[in-house]
Amino acid sequence: MKLLVRLPVFLILIIVSCAPLRPLLVRKEEPVIRIILKENPKSVTISSDFGMKLQTRGKSGTIKGELHISFSPLKILTSKGKVDNPRYPIFILPVEGNLYLSGRAYPGGLKILKKSKVLVVNHVPIEQYLKGVLPFEMGCLPKNQIEALKAQAIAARSYAMANKKTKNPYDLRATIWDQVYLGAGGDDEVIEEAVESTRGIVGIYNGKIINAKYSSTCGGITEDNEHIWPGERISYLRSVRDSGWDGKAFCRFSPHYQWERSYRKDEFFGVVKKQIKALFGKNPNKIRWIRISQRTKTDRVRTIEINTDIGKFYLNKDQIRQLFADFRGSVKSLMFRIKVKGNRIIISGRGYGHGVGMCQYGAMEMAKENYNYKQIIHHYYTGIRLVKHW
Repeated sequence: MKLLVRLPVFLILIIVSCAPLRPLLVRKEEPVIRIILKENPKSVTISSDFGMKLQTRGKSGTIKGELHISFSPLKILTSKGKVDNPRYPIFILPVEGNLYLSGRAYPGGLKILKKSKVLVVNHVPIEQYLKGVLPFEMGCLPKNQIEALKAQAIAARSYAMANKKTKNPYDLRATIWDQVYLGAGGDDEVIEEAVESTRGIVGIYNGKIINAKYSSTCGGITEDNEHIWPGERISYLRSVRDSGWDGKAFCRFSPHYQWERSYRKDEFFGVVKKQIKALFGKNPNKIRWIRISQRTKTDRVRTIEINTDIGKFYLNKDQIRQLFADFRGSVKSLMFRIKVKGNRIIISGRGYGHGVGMCQYGAMEMAKENYNYKQIIHHYYTGIRLVKHW
């Protein structure tokens, strides 16, 4: 089956063409990913080292210097004055190199459109996008861990492709809610090689690109997807023991492998009451007790029960992490236990993140132990195969 991507006309200028290499899921062109950068800004300033091409209301021109756009009402100001009667959508392309939005460099082009809100969306070829993802999702690693970066490139590429939304104005967010993306990648040679050497490779299961979930540290065992989020069981997101022949967890060197968070009792119950109000819209005066009522086979908390003066509340799956969120954020993972020690309540646990799919610190250690990227990917994603997609 061929998958078709509808691209705005202006993006033809920034797409790199590649010859098809495999008959299955072949694309003749490198796909473009649409990343939302700003939502309902009051104004933006855009620039480029070599000028920009601006298109609005079917008219286009080349701009030098900064471009100032305000949105209430819509006004576009260039170094030569105002643009007459601008209308959405607005397309901006660099003549060469990157665009700069609020001082940060972005490859590809920008589209500014208005739905219920004003959206600033980066349209970028996917391989350039990945070079802006890997430094922030896995970090710049030494050459002896390049196989982990290759695995991360494949996972991030697969995730992006699996989450393309043809009916929406953008595909992904630039935050942890999808994949952290902060624009043009640096000059890191290892990341550059990891992306280019795996160009176009994605994971496939039953003929579809996999929704390749991953997290920082699994704590020694990954989790089944249905125990973390609503939805059906996904065959390639199965729990796997994150260890080699010696039984030692690959992610044991992560700074998040073991962790502890301590609260004073009054702080702890204050946090819980605040989160109950945020999650349920209720405002209890007293917390009588909190009980972990169900765990998964990986020892993660699946259901937690809170007894209060206004009734019982139940939290399930990944929602539970928010229950104990204070100024330090949510607890790191669901693999935790709660104990009372004097006037303090201590939550101790292992791992960081949801624990589904690839464990990033585990992948790094596997690379150190001379596993290649194919072995890493197949270890974390059950029963998939790798296909060069473009």
